[in-house]
Amino acid sequence: MNLTLSLSPEESAELQRRAAAAGTDVKTFLLHVIHDIDDAAEMATIDIPYDEWHQAFQEWLGRHQSKNPRMDDSRESIYE
Repeated sequence: MNLTLSLSPEESAELQRRAAAAGTDVKTFLLHVIHDIDDAAEMATIDIPYDEWHQAFQEWLGRHQSKNPRMDDSRESIYE
């Protein structure tokens, strides 16, 4: 399937910047975004116990890398 998006130069540059920041190409980046939206929609429509939701949420978090892995946002670093 081919898909064509009409983006302004600014939108195109932003999309490429975000893909590069994620360490991937634009196609892969957009596929990740689509899957994330799908995962979020699925989680929003399912009525499950908190423990199950929390476990699924932790798994979801584990599939995403930090955008700035060198940043230390621990309490100790904030309140030195």
